[in-house]
Amino acid sequence: MIAVSELLLKYIPSMLAALATVVTLWKGWVYSSDRIYEQREKSSKFIYELYKISGEEYLKKLSIEYGYAAITRDNKLSFEQRNALLTSKNPTSDIDAYRKCSHLLTISCNPLQFEWISKRHKFLYYRKLVMVVMTLVYTVGAYAFTLPLTYNVMVPVSVLNKVNVFTPLNKGLLTLYLIFVGGCLALWSLNKVSKIRIAENLRKNHIS
Repeated sequence: MIAVSELLLKYIPSMLAALATVVTLWKGWVYSSDRIYEQREKSSKFIYELYKISGEEYLKKLSIEYGYAAITRDNKLSFEQRNALLTSKNPTSDIDAYRKCSHLLTISCNPLQFEWISKRHKFLYYRKLVMVVMTLVYTVGAYAFTLPLTYNVMVPVSVLNKVNVFTPLNKGLLTLYLIFVGGCLALWSLNKVSKIRIAENLRKNHIS
């Protein structure tokens, strides 16, 4: 049986290529908010310059709206909601937190409050259930991710005997599959749990 470490070295070019692809896609997703900010910032400045030339008040208001939209970097809030978010006691932390869990919360104005979008998230027991399930998913993902390095002590002998008949290529593909799927499951579950916690803290900090 070829050692897993040897298989990893043999297929490391493919692993690095896959990793590079994932990193590239991840960067594109992360920095999309920066592109939104830059586009809206330019629009705000351009419209304000038009306002100074024409004196049209609606252009001034539009320039402000684009400016607010640039700072909050969202696509669905109203002008009043953005204004409420920007005038909170801790606008920097609130904006960053809301951006991370905006799919879970909506904003109520006067006073600023954050409300659950989905009815089921209003129930504490449901949120705790989701966290428990995601913790189990994380455990499974972490187990699969580390399995290629701990298979000799974590896998039953009966399973090892079946794997032993695989070709070196199939063993390598199985290793890559376990690492990829396990890593994705672990990261996805952590992301779900962290966003629920961020949303809970955001609501708690603005309960009047």
